[in-house]
Amino acid sequence: MNRMQLSLGGGALSFQLATVLALAAAAILATTTSAPAAAAPLGVVKRGDAPDLVLYNGKISTVDVDDSTVDAIAIRDGKILATGGNGPIRALAKQGTQVIDLHGRRVLPGLIDGHLHGIRMGSYFCFSRSPRFDPIFTRSEAIANVALKASQTPPGKWLFQIGGGWHVQQLDIPGMLTKAELDTVAPNHPVYLQGTGFTGGQVNTRGLQFLGLDPAGNGQLTGDANTLAIRTIGTELGTLTLDEQDACTVDFIRELNRRGLTGWDDPGGNNPFSPTGVPDPVIVGSHGYQAINRLYREGRLNARVRFSFSCFGNVIGMPCVQGNTVNALSGIGDDLLRIGGVGEEVLNLTAGIYADPEYAEILLYLAQNEWSFEHHATAPATQQAMVASWERVNSIAPITELAWRMLHPGGGPEAPSPDTLARLKALNAGVVPTNSNAKSGGVSDHPPYRRIYESGTRACLGTDALNVSPYPPFLNLWYVISGKTTVPGVAGVVPEQRLTRAEALRFATEKCSWFIDLEGQVGSLAPGNYADLIVLNKDYFAVPEDEIRTLTSVLTVLGGRIVYADAEYAGLDRP
Repeated sequence: MNRMQLSLGGGALSFQLATVLALAAAAILATTTSAPAAAAPLGVVKRGDAPDLVLYNGKISTVDVDDSTVDAIAIRDGKILATGGNGPIRALAKQGTQVIDLHGRRVLPGLIDGHLHGIRMGSYFCFSRSPRFDPIFTRSEAIANVALKASQTPPGKWLFQIGGGWHVQQLDIPGMLTKAELDTVAPNHPVYLQGTGFTGGQVNTRGLQFLGLDPAGNGQLTGDANTLAIRTIGTELGTLTLDEQDACTVDFIRELNRRGLTGWDDPGGNNPFSPTGVPDPVIVGSHGYQAINRLYREGRLNARVRFSFSCFGNVIGMPCVQGNTVNALSGIGDDLLRIGGVGEEVLNLTAGIYADPEYAEILLYLAQNEWSFEHHATAPATQQAMVASWERVNSIAPITELAWRMLHPGGGPEAPSPDTLARLKALNAGVVPTNSNAKSGGVSDHPPYRRIYESGTRACLGTDALNVSPYPPFLNLWYVISGKTTVPGVAGVVPEQRLTRAEALRFATEKCSWFIDLEGQVGSLAPGNYADLIVLNKDYFAVPEDEIRTLTSVLTVLGGRIVYADAEYAGLDRP
């Protein structure tokens, strides 16, 4: 079946007529075993516009308006030059063009997370020292991950996992790792682990000794002992040098690239290690944006990041908002690193709502100064009151062009309601449903994914990782597609709110471009867009449903630059 023509990005007619006819004929003859795609417009590449990179012989899901699948893609100057059949696209290559055979692999646009606490993974959550179990489902692999982190960390330094990004029942041999297991693989490091389904924290013998506790205990810490462990770890992490923060950030972004992520919106977040016990904002002082800013300055930032300034705990309210915005402007930056706005928090809840007059004062200040704003609204009553407050400020100082968005709404599949979504749409505001229940379950505890998807309201899948939720983007897609949770037998998303694979993919790519201030520039592999793409280890559209959650990329490209390479492409990401 004829399924495509050559689709090219821009330029004046400069090939000879014979060349144009040859390209057109080749495109008409190009066929594939993939599903048919709508014919793309025939165009012409200007003479001299040879691509820097050509990928061919693949199944490339463009996520364009027609959900087209093509064989090959040409990239120049960080953007997509052309897509189409193998012959026409390979014919564009000239001397110096890097040409890569995809060997029939599935290619997708790079995934985007609408709500990821990523910047803090370079400081108070140092990924290099955190043996995360979010994407792990066997006990042996969990133990091996602790051993790996121990081999990469100086003896005597803490290894830790804070928060509930995994559930202890998701392992094939369920339960928290024991003190004996941790002693075996990390005898020279104090280890502290938390997990959903486990009370307090688990340490090994070295951890008990480090804390001055009886080493004969089983290692489970609760109450004051648990608080002591958390604050002790926080004190150590507070001494990280900028070079160490740099390394932690690089490790985390590389893991994201391996998992298929090329961009995220970062709401700052809080610091659970606060010595006061109150989770203050994490991005303050020397443990802030320095590491990611250094990566950006030195050309080593391998993901697109939009970030916001947040207020938490004792650092809250209008004084915090004004302090964060006095020497900054919303939207400043470029397509790799940009100040988004303010959020995810600015004010503590009072009786379940953000109470006026202070909330109204904050909103008006942000609107009049043209700041973007993102705010979490868990309970349905909070969502309704928030939208009403936004409508009131919009009547005074319009917010429809400021990209305000509601974060991780809760209340189960009934909230946000159709009315709330319609009112957000009227404000040109967005909503980010997240997956904290993917690892604990409960059919009454997940967002209404299909209602949000079909509402026409701007929306993007998020995780709210890393702390309370699993971070792998394909685990999130698996959750909304399958309706399952990571705990065997525990139900998740109700059938009527699940999405198809194609819908879930769009919900993590094209629909997310607005959420990182790049609408129409990323999220779809269309000519003229940034060349952000991932080549998968297995076919997203063909693997058994439960294998979606563990999919990874073997080749990740950001702006035409290979930032991660594995399997047959190993080494291509080296400078």
